[in-house]
Amino acid sequence: MSLAIRDIRYFLAVARAGQLASAAEGEGVTQPALTKAVRRVEDEFGLQLFERSVRGMALTAAGLRVAEEMRKLQAAYADTVLLADEMRARQAGLLRVGVTDTTAGNRMAAVLGPLLVQRPGLRVRIRVDRSDVLAAQVREGELDLVLVPAYEGQPLDGHRTKIDNDPMLPLVRAGHPLASRPRVSLRDVAHFGWMSGPTNSAAYRALTDIFARNALPPPTVVMEVPFASELNLSVLAATDLVTLVTLVPRSFMQHATDERFAVLPVAALCIPRAVILLSRPGSAWSPLMETLRDSLLALRPLRRHPSAK
Repeated sequence: MSLAIRDIRYFLAVARAGQLASAAEGEGVTQPALTKAVRRVEDEFGLQLFERSVRGMALTAAGLRVAEEMRKLQAAYADTVLLADEMRARQAGLLRVGVTDTTAGNRMAAVLGPLLVQRPGLRVRIRVDRSDVLAAQVREGELDLVLVPAYEGQPLDGHRTKIDNDPMLPLVRAGHPLASRPRVSLRDVAHFGWMSGPTNSAAYRALTDIFARNALPPPTVVMEVPFASELNLSVLAATDLVTLVTLVPRSFMQHATDERFAVLPVAALCIPRAVILLSRPGSAWSPLMETLRDSLLALRPLRRHPSAK
């Protein structure tokens, strides 16, 4: 086979995005570069692997089979690169990690700092995205490890290592109309706007399931955010969205203990959630990956907030 690993990566990027423009932006290359890579792959196999239309590019039946095998090749190549890195220098190498949490309480930040000091030759590549997107990138060999939240019943492909529990809590600004009430029902909360993840996110599905089980209409999302960040808290505390309610992980409350915020005492909205480290099933763990995992497991569990039962 005369294909380069870059052709395989570009082919899979187009297959994943379904559009040349989106794939080119994600890979940081031009659309013609992707077009040439796809053409080389199709010429190599003598098959039409994509259906082209005004809506984009979709894999043919043959393309689906080829893409499945190419993901295995890409993942195996990534494992080989990691092994070579480790053999060249135990203290050097590359770690490709993914996270959803960009807050000050991020566990990954707590372990990467000391690890970088201990291993001056180490290089780290971090990707921030939703948990389902990151899980797919681990499965395809684009990332080595991802630290993501996992809700009950949420399908996330990969080998799971549980790091901690981190339930979601309903947070409002301290001056919110519901903040001073000793008792708050889910029906009370339903009257207010929400800051939430995208409608296809696990957090939003967990939230809508709670409302549905209590015969309430879906929550009104005033502000949609892709993942937890300091921006969420700043918007909640500093804007005139006085009726805004947002769900945040318990880890957020470690650094949001000032008087700007209050956790609503609504038991139904304390959503169980674990924090897990995902790796590709059957992949070889490098010493760097093992060190990162062990460092995460060695962290002290986060302090339980009084509202999290």
